[in-house]
Amino acid sequence: MSDLAPSTSSPIFAMVAGERSGDILGADLIRGLKQAYPDAGFVGIGGPLMQAEGLVSWFEMERLSVMGFFEVLKHLPSLLKLRKKLISRLLALKPDVFIGIDAPDFNFYVERQLKQAAIKTVHYVGPSVWAWRQNRLIKIKQSVDGMLVLFPFEPEIYQRYEIPVAFVGHPLANQVPSQPDKRAARLKLGIEPDTALTGLLPGSRLSEIERMADVYIQAAQVLHQTHPSMAFVVPCVHQRAKARVIQSINQFGAGLKVYLIDQQANEVMEASDQLIVTSGTATLQAALILRPMVIAIKVHPISYWIMKRLAITQWIGLPNILAQQAVVEELIQDQATAANLASALTRLVEPSGENSGKQSALRQAQVTAFEKQKQTLTQPSAQLAAQAVIDWAGLKPSKAS
Repeated sequence: MSDLAPSTSSPIFAMVAGERSGDILGADLIRGLKQAYPDAGFVGIGGPLMQAEGLVSWFEMERLSVMGFFEVLKHLPSLLKLRKKLISRLLALKPDVFIGIDAPDFNFYVERQLKQAAIKTVHYVGPSVWAWRQNRLIKIKQSVDGMLVLFPFEPEIYQRYEIPVAFVGHPLANQVPSQPDKRAARLKLGIEPDTALTGLLPGSRLSEIERMADVYIQAAQVLHQTHPSMAFVVPCVHQRAKARVIQSINQFGAGLKVYLIDQQANEVMEASDQLIVTSGTATLQAALILRPMVIAIKVHPISYWIMKRLAITQWIGLPNILAQQAVVEELIQDQATAANLASALTRLVEPSGENSGKQSALRQAQVTAFEKQKQTLTQPSAQLAAQAVIDWAGLKPSKAS
């Protein structure tokens, strides 16, 4: 069934997520909404996790997974066509509420059109107005009836503009193990428990993997020279990503022991001693799993030039933004070289030999900061987010709840 009848007695929630991190948040929110409305309908755009919870996805989520100004321009015609079709279907359906999950440049326009048609709209994940383009708050106010934010410093920003806002914590904090178990994770992935292991996470978008895979494998090769027993593990979000990583290994990874894992990014992080991570939600996941890391990112030069001039924060990685200090080393654009990555990671590697078991000061400082962040972000996110959506949409309690 591709659509739901607007006359159903149970509410219809329309949702749009644009990438894997949004799929995680959306699935969590659907679970919270189903607790209040077991027979609710869910439609829109989402990935496998949201679909597993009952979302009928009208389009493939990957069509929205475009990163950076230049990349968006290249895909703009198809994105605009998809957006027009989506809005038309939503206006015809008249859902009880529309929830845009991240993907701000896409979702805020959709939300604005729906709000003008008297459909309630909520946005989940406040865009980084604390980092750049704070003037967006004026348009955000015109687009949404409520804003769900993940970080404790965000509500005050939205309250200044009289935008209804709710801090719900970060669902990922509830989804990672309270006590990460490196040995169990390795056994699950088929990796020897005593292996010196570094995780390489070049991104979930193919455009990220295209830019980062080669330099990550080259960095692994440099590390291999000083740590010949070290192995590496890469989670691959899909087969195209896996093929691209294999291409890098074939070209730059001679002699390396590299485990390629289908998805299971959380398990890869938990299994690793330390990580190299492309900036994004993965950096927060790594922090919540308490794994020391180096952040590395490259984007199209035009995208970087624009973002650098609009930025109002000095950090890119979420662990640094939350800590308001440089807890994790960030290597950006030309700084993200194999030599720099290997050097930065070496400072995190646990000593061997007679110093085995001791941690470097930098490694310990990261773990301490991550523990504090995990405590702050651990909230009953599904319930908090669902209740805020219900309140802003003015929905009546379900007889079944």
